[in-house]
Amino acid sequence: MKKILFATTALVASAGVVAADVSFSGYGRFGAISIDTPGPDVEGIYTRLRLQIDMTTEADNGLTFGARLRHQQTTVDGAGYNGAGFNGARFFARSGGLEIGVGNTFGAIEFMPGVYMATQSADIGLSGHGFDSLVTNTSQKGYFGWDAYSSGGAGRDGVEVMYSAGDFGGHLSYSNTGGVERTAMHGSYSFNDWTVALGYQDSSVATEDKVVLTVGGNIGPAAVTLAYADNDGIGKFALKGGVEVGAATRVDAFVSSEDGNAGGEAYGLGVSHNLGGGSSLEAGFTRNDITDTNAVDLGIRFNF
Repeated sequence: MKKILFATTALVASAGVVAADVSFSGYGRFGAISIDTPGPDVEGIYTRLRLQIDMTTEADNGLTFGARLRHQQTTVDGAGYNGAGFNGARFFARSGGLEIGVGNTFGAIEFMPGVYMATQSADIGLSGHGFDSLVTNTSQKGYFGWDAYSSGGAGRDGVEVMYSAGDFGGHLSYSNTGGVERTAMHGSYSFNDWTVALGYQDSSVATEDKVVLTVGGNIGPAAVTLAYADNDGIGKFALKGGVEVGAATRVDAFVSSEDGNAGGEAYGLGVSHNLGGGSSLEAGFTRNDITDTNAVDLGIRFNF
């Protein structure tokens, strides 16, 4: 009902447009988490609530203009309260397969096919466990050193161009915020049940330079991805995939290997059981030999 009222208000207030819409979506996650590290351990309750608001309007000439905004709250008992509030907005203009975005942008590396688990947006388990399956994350060159849509902050305040035509996709992003300048791009091509993607990032922070290659597709009932990245001289491989086990259960797994003098392996296993109505039981375990970290979580996720 609220969605209908907001959309109607947008229509009344925008006399020069063909159509306007405001939609709400999001998810909730809650459960227990335990992270065992050489330093202080984290044990207790984990919760996250995300509300996403997508706003679009179509002009008389057919162009679509829009914005995305999120409100997110995260708590981790034992590691403190991670805050709650609205993030920075992303604005865009779209025509056919071409989209130009500004503000809290998605980022070309972040949006590259095969970087994340193909079957699980949260990576492994309920919380993601540090996302060690990403070949763009390394203990020696850092984690998440690329532009990405920030759900809990202002974002990088950048600009990006996204284009898709048939089986081809391309993405170029740029930002210059807080003294850090990043230029990133990727191209992807899909054929049959497979997608190949190649990405590149140049950053004013030397450790953030990257070349990324992913190949993902289906082998029988399994969705699999093989990925590799050169992270400023540190190479990392990952093999990851997911398979449906029965009508309501999916199993996800990954193994990754980081080279270099301080390199090593990480692996993880996750289980998702569909409870119906957009809800699921999520559980996962990961082990990172490099950081000597074990993580396990269990809980409920529900989408709305």
